[in-house]
Amino acid sequence: MRYVTHSAFRIVEADADEMSEHYARTLSPAHVETLRPLQRISVEDKHYTIGRYSVWNGKCHSGMKVSLGSAPDAYVLYLPTSGAMEIDIGRSRNVSTPTTGFLGDMSHFDKLVLHEGRSHIGMAFEKSAMTQQLSELLDGPVTDNIEFSGTIDLSTAKGSRLAALGNLVWNCVDIDDADHLSPIAIERLFQAMMIVLLEVVPNNYWPRLNRPVSPAVPRRLKRAIEYMYANISRAITVADIAREAGTSVRALQASFQQFKDTTPLNYLRTIRLEGVRKALADDGDSLSVAEIARDWGFSHMGRFAAAYHQAFGETPSETARMRWSETRQRSTKK
Repeated sequence: MRYVTHSAFRIVEADADEMSEHYARTLSPAHVETLRPLQRISVEDKHYTIGRYSVWNGKCHSGMKVSLGSAPDAYVLYLPTSGAMEIDIGRSRNVSTPTTGFLGDMSHFDKLVLHEGRSHIGMAFEKSAMTQQLSELLDGPVTDNIEFSGTIDLSTAKGSRLAALGNLVWNCVDIDDADHLSPIAIERLFQAMMIVLLEVVPNNYWPRLNRPVSPAVPRRLKRAIEYMYANISRAITVADIAREAGTSVRALQASFQQFKDTTPLNYLRTIRLEGVRKALADDGDSLSVAEIARDWGFSHMGRFAAAYHQAFGETPSETARMRWSETRQRSTKK
């Protein structure tokens, strides 16, 4: 990982077309409009990209509207210091003020409206990085896209700590090269920020992140899970599982929903993905990725690779390479 200054600029009295051309050259395609007729636009921005993360400090002195062409596939956090900004997502309008931050999926943004005097620290996290972090917190695969609530109240104790951490990240990046922290230290700061975001900002994985100890699992549900593990490499259906557990399909589905918060087939896919991941990380397992995947019931390698990347934020080969790298490092130390 290395530091990359992606963009640093100060533009005074530009028109909307000049701003659109500038963003297309330096950040990503965008259509810029003024807030008022014949208005000129003045902005300044300093932007760093570090591995799978970005952080920037932006100031819009005049105000403008920005419609995104092809936004990055990333989650973006705005921590405002002054002024207001509106984020349009479909029919929803989210407003960010100095006491209200925002976290969302940038690929869903339609338009940003920055009002006069708006300034903020922004941070972007590639989706694969956020997914990988959530997978580590859950100690299991992430089977659905992460959906955050959007606005963040920065006036609360948790919100103020989140803003303080964002400022710390910026201050550790925006310094002279000679004073930089190591890349691994900077990466850990971004990882800490992702953990805080997942724990503080409401999202669809909160029930799993904050799940209390489960009540006793019914005997038939245990039998269903035992049958899944015993036949993990075979193509099995919900009807097969229900029959072996001695219950109906409907009752089985209700039981999984109540005690595991998922469906039987999603649970089966989860334990298969977890099994593959553990096997890929096992020093003593010399099988190829494809062989391990087949052993855990995945017959279509393309669909398996896509499901694995969605679940863990990395490809199966990346997991395997990490194991091989660690094994080689240990062998060279002997």
